[in-house]
Amino acid sequence: MRRVIDLSATPFFLRGSGYVEGTLFPWAMSDFSLMDAIECGIVKLPRVPVAENIPGNEMPMFRNLWERIGNKMPKKGRGQSARLDPLSIPVELQTALEALYGHYEKTYQLWQQSGIKVPPCFIVVCNNTSTSKLVYDYISGFQRQNEDGSSSLENGRLPLFRNYDDYGNQLARPRTLLIDSEQLESGDALDEHFRKMAGDEIERFRREIIERSGDARQADNLTDQALLREVMNTVGKEDRLGESIRCVVSVSMLTEGWDANTVTHVLGVRAFGTQLLCEQVIGRALRRQSYELNEEGLFNVEYADVLGIPFDFTAKPEIAPPAATAPANYPRQSRAPGTRCPGNSFSPRARLSGRATGRTFDC
Repeated sequence: MRRVIDLSATPFFLRGSGYVEGTLFPWAMSDFSLMDAIECGIVKLPRVPVAENIPGNEMPMFRNLWERIGNKMPKKGRGQSARLDPLSIPVELQTALEALYGHYEKTYQLWQQSGIKVPPCFIVVCNNTSTSKLVYDYISGFQRQNEDGSSSLENGRLPLFRNYDDYGNQLARPRTLLIDSEQLESGDALDEHFRKMAGDEIERFRREIIERSGDARQADNLTDQALLREVMNTVGKEDRLGESIRCVVSVSMLTEGWDANTVTHVLGVRAFGTQLLCEQVIGRALRRQSYELNEEGLFNVEYADVLGIPFDFTAKPEIAPPAATAPANYPRQSRAPGTRCPGNSFSPRARLSGRATGRTFDC
């Protein structure tokens, strides 16, 4: 083996490492950051709604949502917390949900009018499984247990995300998905009618398992957990199990491998200690829907609307105390001073309309 090339999303020192946060590893040959990708237009442009500003304050009201609600939210997961009332979540959280949903509703209608066959996706990222269940029930609806042993439906407060129809019947194809460790382990991950209603998509999933693994027995014994993961992995994909999903409520199950390109709205209901974490969460919404060029040979701008995530477009590295020992010597690219990295220029065609790019960077 003569050469190994490592592609990393985080090629830099983090907070607490003893080095300046955001400093590239010394063996990094080239860096193309999220900000570069945003400026070029190869990802969506994240934006923070400004309609809910606090008078006299530069920051929109719900940009740092967790600072307002953190001490009112459950500190432990579902298995360790008392049963909580979804309709008693903090007013600030209800307002944030309804404000972002109001914009989603307009986006949904626009997609419908445009003939797009899958809905836009709204994701909520929570701090633990207690919070995720509260938010999920508030959004999609839940059965309230009464003192006499009976139950009554409290339908979801956001109509497009309800998992129950107007007559109180649970939809076989859910609109809102709860995906966290507790839900995966539970036996009621999916409605009992789901397998019947999604028969064609499940059969397609079985064939894919056989093609991928050659194990027909695994394909014939699909668990609800496996189906739930497939629903999550196919959000926004036509004729797949996740095509009907409009909202995903999660803790940390949406990893870098989750590649849905229909996400248009993101709400953070957790603490964000670093800009890296902000980037990772917002990154779930930034995959473009279309890479078609317009009449000018440029990408049309696409947006992702964000609340509750204090992403700073002009973030500067924090100064941390120096480490006790310097990092080991690693091989670095040898080049003449002042020359440019040959692979770091990008075509001016791959940029947003009206945005100047075509820059080059030093290694």
